[in-house]
Amino acid sequence: MTFRFSQAKDAHVGVVKKYSPPTAPKPPMLPVDLASELSAYDIAEPTLAEKNMVSEAEVENVETGADAYLHFLEQDPPKPEAHH
Repeated sequence: MTFRFSQAKDAHVGVVKKYSPPTAPKPPMLPVDLASELSAYDIAEPTLAEKNMVSEAEVENVETGADAYLHFLEQDPPKPEAHH
């Protein structure tokens, strides 16, 4: 036995949506007076992050490298706190 299902020719109506392509993107626009903007950019000073200025006396007191490590090793170990 063979079954034939006949579908109506307009069975897809309401189920299938009509395709519409997306709109094309617009190209970016350059400024009207590009030369003056570039010259203003060239003249501008670069912004630098503020640096912490350390005085020379503080630099001399700071131990670095092997001396700092040896100083750390020579210190007494911290005493354990008594917990009650």
